[in-house]
Amino acid sequence: MSVLEKQFEQELIKNCELAQKECGYTSTRFLQTIEKFGGVKTAQEILRKGRLSDGFEKLQQAGRIELTMEASMIKRPYAELFTDDEVNTCYEVLCEHGYYE
Repeated sequence: MSVLEKQFEQELIKNCELAQKECGYTSTRFLQTIEKFGGVKTAQEILRKGRLSDGFEKLQQAGRIELTMEASMIKRPYAELFTDDEVNTCYEVLCEHGYYE
């Protein structure tokens, strides 16, 4: 795992901790999947299945969409870990929900 991949994974975990602390949302399954497969592979698989990350709707309703996996994926430099299609999919979903990075 590259340094950048590790940083991305650490951000996902930190955001899950904040979501639990500040929004009362526990992302147990998402964290277990990250632990098993890594953050990048987990994100890619969620998108490949045409899904949003666990808790996306709850975090959006709580006004904390910046804590979602999708918001992390479009950030520089993490976007370079993903294909243009993956990043564009996240950007489109975030824009549809009123989030602009």
